[in-house]
Formats: sequence, C-alpha cells, structure tokens
Amino acid sequence: MDATLTFDIDDVEDMQVFRQFAEKVATTYDNVWIRKSSSGDGFHLKITGQTDYDEKTGRMIVADKLFNAEDVISLRDNEEEECRGRLTGDRGRLKVGLQVGRLFGVKSGKSAGEWLPIEAFFKDESILNH
Repeated sequence: MDATLTFDIDDVEDMQVFRQFAEKVATTYDNVWIRKSSSGDGFHLKITGQTDYDEKTGRMIVADKLFNAEDVISLRDNEEEECRGRLTGDRGRLKVGLQVGRLFGVKSGKSAGEWLPIEAFFKDESILNH
C-alpha cells in the first residue's frame, strides 16, 4: 500500500523550534508544502510530487508523491514533533489496510489554511496567517 508523507504538528508554542523542524524536512525532501492546521495552533507539512500551473483556473496543481505506507509510519514515528495520536490511529488503519497520512481540510467546523510552498513560509512566516 502507498501513502503520502505528511506531518501533523499540533500546538506549536515555539516558532523557532517548529522552523528548525520545517527546515530539516525541507532539506531532506523536495517539494515540501505547508499550511496552518484547522485549530490555528499547528501546521501540516506534505511532501509532494510535481507541481504545475493551471492557466484556466489560475491555480497550482500539486500532485501527490507516494511512499510505501509502512515507511511513512516509520518516518513519522522518528519525528518527535509528529502528532502521536494521529500516528497511533494510522498504525491501526495500516493493519487493516486503510489509508494512512490523511489530513483534514475541515475539522470541528474549522478550515485549515491554503497549501503553500514551504519556501514562501521561510521568507515570511506570516504568510500562513492570511
């Protein structure tokens, strides 16, 4: 089974610590995208495939990059910042053949932010607050 590699970092209190984690991910993988989580207190990171610009819609099309699902769980487990509850749930989902690594666009009636290339965040962290 394949899955996207995503990270869910909840309740970020120290932006410098989070930025160090984000920089580590961005130097390890190509095409990292980021958004604010629906809670407004955390962030989601996603490793993507190729991106293209759709001239008709004026929007970026971001293709998923797929990894082996067991590798995804292992990689996330090695990161202290990853949400442990989500990781535990994904382990159970993997055992029964369900998709892992899902991130919700809307949770408890609140919407997550727009996905942006992580380089935009590194230039101006406040871009995720718009």
